[in-house]
Amino acid sequence: MDEKIGVGIVGLGLAATAHIRGYLSHPAAHVLAVCDTDCGRAAAFGARYGIERIYTSFSELLVDADVDLIDIATPTFLHATMTRQAAQAGKHIHCEKPFCRSAAEGMEAVQAVEDAGVKLLVGETYVFLSSHMKARALIESGAIGRPLQIRQRHGAWRRRAQHELHIDAEARAWRLDGEQSGGGRYPWIFDHAVHFFATAEYLMEDATIKEVYAVAAAGSNEGRRAGASHDPYRTAELDIPIIIWRYADAERQGVWMRADPLNGKYDFMQGLSTTIVGETGMIEVLGEGGHNLLWEGKQQHLILHREGQDTVCFRFDEGEDQVWDSEISYYGQGHVSQVHHLIDAILDDQQPRYGGEDGLHAVRCTLALIRSAEEGRPVQIAEVDETFTAYG
Repeated sequence: MDEKIGVGIVGLGLAATAHIRGYLSHPAAHVLAVCDTDCGRAAAFGARYGIERIYTSFSELLVDADVDLIDIATPTFLHATMTRQAAQAGKHIHCEKPFCRSAAEGMEAVQAVEDAGVKLLVGETYVFLSSHMKARALIESGAIGRPLQIRQRHGAWRRRAQHELHIDAEARAWRLDGEQSGGGRYPWIFDHAVHFFATAEYLMEDATIKEVYAVAAAGSNEGRRAGASHDPYRTAELDIPIIIWRYADAERQGVWMRADPLNGKYDFMQGLSTTIVGETGMIEVLGEGGHNLLWEGKQQHLILHREGQDTVCFRFDEGEDQVWDSEISYYGQGHVSQVHHLIDAILDDQQPRYGGEDGLHAVRCTLALIRSAEEGRPVQIAEVDETFTAYG
């Protein structure tokens, strides 16, 4: 491989805008090409970042011999197929989440990566946030004893007055399509629950989630928005406001709770915040869109409480988020750290720490969650067979 890693990005929406900062800021990365089915969008993106090779065909991008790494930032229904095709072309891969729509899709892509001997990072930015990585380091140091419980709290994501969202409603319509999004009647939860499950395992020292239970809410049919605040659609409310899960270790458990204007509820806390409860202490930490984690009247990013000791607070001032009015730089340093990790893994010939099997497992957990909502019962992850999809 040349001294620089040649990068081609396919799918030029919000994720690509976040990813490119990582490549542009790494001395060993060189973005050579971009690809999008919308020629005008591809040309504008290329002009914005000084990229000369513009493709509207993914197959043409794959045969570009100077491109070593493909960044897949396309809609979900293309992720697994494009990953497989990129691997077969001998390219390293950075694939956005969710990694696949079914276990069969994901397993086929993982096998192609293994057969080709290339590197694959699934874009699970929540495990690359500085706040979450610091929480993990504190847990590993024994700061709270053995972690036993996770409590996730999801409030509103509030956009900045000036933000990076520049894709129109038509370009984002796939997010509401049950098959293209992968989520069937639950497109929002399919897109985002992979984040919550990945975080729940990462902050429980990689303990495996065994069973999930969705506490579903009946819709009001009053036209409430059911997606993320940046998605331009309305639909009758079909909501999962509470998720409960158990780990393979029966002593451990977790819960996620959502209250924001999109499901008709209010929470003072914004974005994602997580509490990790241990034997001798607890950690409170902000995630994407997070705001209003307070200690003694001051905004904090992470708070460490320990039995019999003073409380310790941490901040990670890494520049503003490009989308959210938030204390945490998710569309910023989070994505930069994720991209840098992949480039370094390629250079050092190491496996990325969130790969295809990890992304596949998060999707299995999410499919079990949707099945739980549909059937009104707890569902074990092992019940989700290879062919099961949320869209039938």
